[in-house]
Amino acid sequence: MARPHRLTTAARSVAAGQSVFFAGLLVCVALAPHLVLKAHEVGVSNFGVHATTVVPYSVAFVGTVVGLARAARHVRRPYSGAYLACALCYLAALVTTYPYHLDAALRVLHDTTAIVTLVVSFALGVVALACERRLAPVLALHLLGLALGVATLVGAWHLLLLAQVSTSVAFSVEAAVLAQLVSIEPTT
Repeated sequence: MARPHRLTTAARSVAAGQSVFFAGLLVCVALAPHLVLKAHEVGVSNFGVHATTVVPYSVAFVGTVVGLARAARHVRRPYSGAYLACALCYLAALVTTYPYHLDAALRVLHDTTAIVTLVVSFALGVVALACERRLAPVLALHLLGLALGVATLVGAWHLLLLAQVSTSVAFSVEAAVLAQLVSIEPTT
């Protein structure tokens, strides 16, 4: 009988970080469901500017940053740079969240950071697909989320939270699978 495939440190790091991310966001929704039940749903960043949700929001983002940064230390080059870039994007998105309601320039900075994060995470998804063709349906979900994000950006629909959830779920799978494939430690 074949031994089960064990997860590498890199894949476990991504999975743990993404688990913290989603758990933190679920706590935010539980604490402030009114933010996601509006006629025009808001994005996850709104959890970072309310006193009741700022802590779980921050924990969510720090969790994913730590998970991705740790994975970057356990994967081969050039993949380590891609994981580090994703970690830095999530960190920038977190830091720019807190002041983005203060003025238009800070909002543009935060929105730009969020867009860059989406693009970088999608690029990692494309790389993951190149390494593992079975990820095609996951990348399709990622593309759907990006399309919803673009529709929100141009004002056609306002489905920002759905776009963010779709891209985040897809990214979580893509990043964990790729980390397993390009890990510097052998799998058994």
